[in-house]
Amino acid sequence: MNTRKSSLWLVIEQVIPWFVLAILLFYTYAKFFGHPYGFRWDSSGIIIYVFDKQSETTLKEGDKIIQIGPLRWDEFRADLRKTFFEGYRPGDVVPIVIERDGQTLDISWSFPDFNRDEFLDQFFSEWGMAYFFWLAGTLAILFIRPKDDRWLLMALFNFLTAIWLSAGSGVSAFHVWNSALVLRMAVILCVPVYLHFHWVFPQPFGKIPLFILVSIYAITLALVIAQWFQIIPSSFYLLGFMVALGGSFILLLIHILRQPSARGDLRLLFVSALLAMILAVIWEIFYNFNKIPPWLGSGGLLGLSLLPLAYLYSAFRRRLGGLELRVNRFFSIYLFVMLLGIIEVPLIVLLEQAFQISGKVAAISLISAVLTAAGFIWGYPAFENFVEQRIFGIPLPSKRVLEIYSVRITTSHSSSDLVRVLEEEILPSLLIRQFAFLQLDQGSLKMLSTMGLSKEQMPKEQDVPYLMTQSGIYRSPDLVGHDRPFPWARLILPLKLGDQLLGFWLLGRRDPDDIYSQVEIPVLRSLANLTAIALSNILQTERLKSMYEANINRYEQEKQRLGHDLHDSILNELAALLTSPDAPAFSPKFLQAYDALTERLREIINDLRPPMLAYGLKFALEDIADKSIDRSQDSAEIVADVQAESERRYPEVVENNLYRIVQEAWENALRHAHAKRITLFGRLHPEVIDIRVEDDGMGFGSDISLKLDHMLAKRHFGLAGMYERASLIGADINIHSKPNQGTKIQVIWKSKDTI
Repeated sequence: MNTRKSSLWLVIEQVIPWFVLAILLFYTYAKFFGHPYGFRWDSSGIIIYVFDKQSETTLKEGDKIIQIGPLRWDEFRADLRKTFFEGYRPGDVVPIVIERDGQTLDISWSFPDFNRDEFLDQFFSEWGMAYFFWLAGTLAILFIRPKDDRWLLMALFNFLTAIWLSAGSGVSAFHVWNSALVLRMAVILCVPVYLHFHWVFPQPFGKIPLFILVSIYAITLALVIAQWFQIIPSSFYLLGFMVALGGSFILLLIHILRQPSARGDLRLLFVSALLAMILAVIWEIFYNFNKIPPWLGSGGLLGLSLLPLAYLYSAFRRRLGGLELRVNRFFSIYLFVMLLGIIEVPLIVLLEQAFQISGKVAAISLISAVLTAAGFIWGYPAFENFVEQRIFGIPLPSKRVLEIYSVRITTSHSSSDLVRVLEEEILPSLLIRQFAFLQLDQGSLKMLSTMGLSKEQMPKEQDVPYLMTQSGIYRSPDLVGHDRPFPWARLILPLKLGDQLLGFWLLGRRDPDDIYSQVEIPVLRSLANLTAIALSNILQTERLKSMYEANINRYEQEKQRLGHDLHDSILNELAALLTSPDAPAFSPKFLQAYDALTERLREIINDLRPPMLAYGLKFALEDIADKSIDRSQDSAEIVADVQAESERRYPEVVENNLYRIVQEAWENALRHAHAKRITLFGRLHPEVIDIRVEDDGMGFGSDISLKLDHMLAKRHFGLAGMYERASLIGADINIHSKPNQGTKIQVIWKSKDTI
């Protein structure tokens, strides 16, 4: 079965495009060389235009044809195979019977040869659009994959449209070479093809039962055969034409209403049709007022030639790959040209009327060229950006995204900061709804961020080689089946710094249509490269911070060990020495020095290992104030207000570093600032700690920078230590000071559970 289907697809691919092209060329030749020149009539036999006006008694516009040569008009209308002027050559006299003003007249008409005006009128007509539809069908057949029902229907939609356009563009009115029959048969075939195609375009409504499809196409084929033998009325095809076009339009509207994701696919199609119709209407208005040369009467239809390519683009945009950038630019230019036409046609006519321009052709050509050049120079860049954002769905200019991201990552000092920038700014601006940010850490994949995905959808370490093979390739949902790994991922980008692989970006569902255009993929690669650089710097910083934090913790542990040794060893031995039975009698002066030494040792031990921290941060902070009262000897007013909502203990490293920060601030106020009043405020909540140390001392001026490197260079080690300790525990510290106005130091720590 699959072999038969493959053989059928091969026949379609290699035969049908060239068979249709042969039909188009056949009727193109008939249009210019197979039909009689001289005059043109409408469907009721009334002459609407005479190109070869031979004498006063010859044919006139408004005459009604009764008979040409031996063939009467009624016979001509009844048999679509019969044609006028059969057997006549240019120069022969043809008897024509007409009705004019209620009278029947016999006219001897000299059968004319080729004439320039009629040729130009024929040339600038809708016949050329047939080749655009043929081109769209051929491109679909040759280059679009996979070969499914939509692929076949797209080709048939374009080929049948090309056939009825070619057979009906003037030659069918003369019944030249069975063109009237071919037109009607093609239109009847269009009914099921148009409706079936718009059922699945741009996204299928659902599967139609096979027996229904077979029945519809069988009935259509029977009607086509009946039309060939002229069993059905010759006007029946008009009903089919209205059903095909009206039904297609209704189905498109239903797609828009019921499938919001299809709106992006149809946006270009509707904009193209709207601009083309506006241009055609404006062109026709000025043509009817004789403001446009007769041979350019159908020039306004040229805009409609974009429609078949717009259909092709809308249906298969996701499969264009690297061609999408060029196709986007082509459509932008084409739409801009139509917009210029809408603006220039009325403007040129008004200028011609206002200034009575002589040498009209040359002057109008010059004006049009100047306006077109000016439009492209000053208007096209803005128009292209508008088309990319509003029609192609590219939300932000690439430079803007890169600019925003490059600024934001400079302030991202941790992986959580980097993730926050991606999740809150970059991804929403790109309308990305599924995202995975993975870090490759010593051969294992670590998930840093995910959006709209579960753990089961994440790749594992063994998937890294596969991810590399898929990197940078747009994985269209039309081509990536559910049997392939990670079918949700539309784009996989490695995060590489040189030869070092740091991780991956996996980008999935995206509004409105899941499309990652070829314009955006290089931009996303650049964003991934910036992320790799930022991630590398953050990882290096976090390693150094971890090492420094470990050193600080070891330093604290060493101080505690040393304080413990001093307390348990030195102080105990000193006490034992004094109370020993065989100890000599010490003089009062020695005992006084002994007491001072032991007191100083206790102070050192207390600094090395604050004993009150064993009971909690609140008691330790209050202990700092209590001891300061004794040290100041009433030279400074000490106020301490530390409140705690509960007896909850905080992580040891947090309590130690906050205690050291307050201790350093208190020492600076007491020892260096010569403050008369020192105040300690503390609010210890379960998840937040807020501590302030204020004094009315000497303060310091703006010459002391609070930047860490400057403080270290100026040997302000106490201030630098407070900043370092706050950074180690993730706290915020603010220092405000002015000369002779005191200093205020505030440190705020928040639990990670509240961030």
